[in-house]
Amino acid sequence: MCIIIGSFLVLDTIIVCFLSNYNLGVILPAVLGLPLLLLGLFWGSMDAGLLLFLRRTILVCYGLGCLFLLFLGSLMLRAIDRGEHGDYDALIVLGAAVHGDRVTWVLSNRLDTAYDYAVAHPDTVLVVSGGQGDGESVTEASAMAGYLTRRGIDPARVLLEDRAESTAENFAYSKALIDEKLGPDASIGFVTTRFHVFRASRVAQKGGIDARGLGAPDVWYIAINNFLRECVGICWYTLKGWI
Repeated sequence: MCIIIGSFLVLDTIIVCFLSNYNLGVILPAVLGLPLLLLGLFWGSMDAGLLLFLRRTILVCYGLGCLFLLFLGSLMLRAIDRGEHGDYDALIVLGAAVHGDRVTWVLSNRLDTAYDYAVAHPDTVLVVSGGQGDGESVTEASAMAGYLTRRGIDPARVLLEDRAESTAENFAYSKALIDEKLGPDASIGFVTTRFHVFRASRVAQKGGIDARGLGAPDVWYIAINNFLRECVGICWYTLKGWI
């Protein structure tokens, strides 16, 4: 079993390296899978003394790690349920990387979710939020606004927030636009990828903003990678006091 699981995780990293941008989530499966693969290969020689203790310790650590991942996963799922059926005056769409001036699959999923909500709630204002990063020829907000208006959303309903370089800035700068347009009492929702709703909502709360999240579908072939990276992100943000 260790060989099977370990091989799957290592293979995931190898495949995703060719399909996605390089980041922590890409390498995490291999980091977790390689020790399991080695444990399975040398299982028979680790049946006595210090090696047996090491084998049992590794298995206990992985068992506790799985329980911790299940706990974090439950927090992510609960956060999605809280925001799905809200009625919002403004909906912030959190940006993600664009290739040149084209939205990526991850970002198009977020925009499609926002589009569906906008069609069902014609009075809701959309705030597209994201600055310009490396390798991007336009701001994320500009690319997002273009995507929505090409699908038929009235440009007058779309506010561009094109300075943010972090989730905290996404919310802070977008809230300023919403306050100016709708007043400080406007109800606010936001759209991000499902795995990110929990952390994003806690970032908003830390900034004094009451916002509920709508979860957009993830890209299926990097779902495991994104989930693992998000678990690390939640831990890091918690340790830094950012959520």
